[in-house]
Amino acid sequence: MAGPTAVLRSWFPRADKDGNVISGLRLPEQSVPLGTYGGWAFRSESDGQSDTLVSMSGSYIPFAKTITEREKGRRSAVSLEERYSGRATTCIASEESARKLVQERYLLQEDVAPIVEAARSALGLTMNSTTTESRK
Repeated sequence: MAGPTAVLRSWFPRADKDGNVISGLRLPEQSVPLGTYGGWAFRSESDGQSDTLVSMSGSYIPFAKTITEREKGRRSAVSLEERYSGRATTCIASEESARKLVQERYLLQEDVAPIVEAARSALGLTMNSTTTESRK
């Protein structure tokens, strides 16, 4: 019988190799990911009950920036350095993803520029220039 102390089974959606959900629409942030986006988050160890989900809160776990960082064990997912050849090509891929959604009538044309700008801003925070520009 369910009650305030009952353990309830949790169900999570199917995910791709990066841990991103594969069902529903693939937004540019998921088609050209910089990390793993989850619709759930566990409580912090400092808050206690780290095995408990936080209600109504998502999570973001960034990919390692470089191969060296990935090999140090920070993440098992492919690093940004391995995944993308540079900021420009990553922004182009994000724009192509957004334009596809416009063609499929899920986005408006006027939504493309802000999506690309958001990707450009996120890249500035996650990719360093020596890592990405040296691979051209």
